[in-house]
Amino acid sequence: MQKRLPLLLIAVLVLFTLTGCGLFESAPTAEIVIFHTNDTHGRVVGDDEYIIGIDRIAAIHKNTPNSILVDAGDALHGLPIATVNGGADIVELMNATGYSAMTIGNHEFNYGQERLIELRDLADFPFLASNVTMNGSNLLDDTVIVEIDGVKIGLFGIITEATAYSAMPDFVRGIDFADPVETARVKSEYLSKQGAHVIVALCHLGDVPYGGALSIELASKVPEIDVIIDGHSHTELPAGRIENGVLIAQTGDHGSNLGKVTVFVEKGEILSKSASLITVEEVLEVAPDVIVTSMLSAIMARLDIILNEPIGESEVDLSSERSPGIRTQEMPIGNLVADAYCFASGSKIALANGGDIRADIAPGVITRGDVISVLPFGNTLMVKNITPAILFETLENGVSGIIVDDYGEIDYELSPQGRFLQVSGFSFTYDPVAPPGERVLHITLDDGRELSPDDNTTIITLTSSNYIMTGGDEFTILEDLPVQRELGSADEALAEYIRKHSPITPVLSSRIIAIFPA
Repeated sequence: MQKRLPLLLIAVLVLFTLTGCGLFESAPTAEIVIFHTNDTHGRVVGDDEYIIGIDRIAAIHKNTPNSILVDAGDALHGLPIATVNGGADIVELMNATGYSAMTIGNHEFNYGQERLIELRDLADFPFLASNVTMNGSNLLDDTVIVEIDGVKIGLFGIITEATAYSAMPDFVRGIDFADPVETARVKSEYLSKQGAHVIVALCHLGDVPYGGALSIELASKVPEIDVIIDGHSHTELPAGRIENGVLIAQTGDHGSNLGKVTVFVEKGEILSKSASLITVEEVLEVAPDVIVTSMLSAIMARLDIILNEPIGESEVDLSSERSPGIRTQEMPIGNLVADAYCFASGSKIALANGGDIRADIAPGVITRGDVISVLPFGNTLMVKNITPAILFETLENGVSGIIVDDYGEIDYELSPQGRFLQVSGFSFTYDPVAPPGERVLHITLDDGRELSPDDNTTIITLTSSNYIMTGGDEFTILEDLPVQRELGSADEALAEYIRKHSPITPVLSSRIIAIFPA
């Protein structure tokens, strides 16, 4: 018996050591919730109709056990509350809300590389960009593991490689965007070896072919991923979608929904996973988080002072009247906006849809607030290459809503539509009596060249809002064209144009002429 006692003690010590090392850890069982947002573009102030609000999101997250909150990009740029302080106010709000991680979107580069690093350092949570490197090293954070009730959630971030050519060149100079699929394989394997029970890819890829890999491709080629939290395409997936066993979730955009992914882990293995969206209507009774609400109030008070900043002046009254007006014919304010788009991008031509232009500019001092009232949606500008044939078809859609009455004149009550285009860099004529699709007669560039509707080879650079360029108002002819560059917000472009050209005196210049048959 005395000879066996040391062996028993040794066995106990060995068992204790192995347990302490985690080799005989009990595998966790828990239900976890991953709340997520994407493409908010500065929409952090809630209302009772369209935007949940970051203070309500904070309350929902903080009052939900076993939950984390993540973002899939394009959070730090958009509305003035985001841009006037270079994204810092949004980061501070996200800190207070309790975000665990975000991946950067292409618009996070809008402030430049140095500012992006400053914002990363300001955040209490990691900016994940696993496929973004500079001089061989990760520009931002690579991966993170968050543990909830014993469940280890491994997260990595993927941004579309199209950012390399869609962002302002100076802002991405020297930065490499690695292949999303290969990066995802490597990071999934790494996180698995680190003991992650749930592997989550925070992606700014989307499911619309802007250029670069799509989230569905990631899912089909990297089944080791359990959940993809996606962004970029502003797609609303009410129940998510399953591709190759991978759950893909996306909320739409602008904070109109809060995404919720529920994962049930039993003994360290995923038993089930599901996605849903929480709408504005569902959270109206939720009391906002008081800390975040207080921060919002302070930011908005400071913002009011900034919005009163003078940026220029106008010598004329610029009306945004819809009809007769911005949605039925050429207007000085439309020329101003379209010229600002051309000026911002250096493109040959520009288009501004009448539906984007929402306020007048009165004679006298113009403030930043005035500009934002004119273009309130926080849309960004895109540059694409088109042909004359595509321009003809685009303009056809723009004038397709014009209706002629029994007297052969434009019916200004029935005709106004947001798709009516204001233009820069060219002029065109159209016949409002002809059938829709057959109305545009002539297009002449400002350099005097007349374009042909059959020309499918000549390349013209076009600037317009992301709303138009991604198929809004049925401009589907532009939707699938590759994005050459993506710029800042439309209101920023207009403000800069006014600064450089003040006092402004835009006038009608015969850019759009309706020609009625004799």
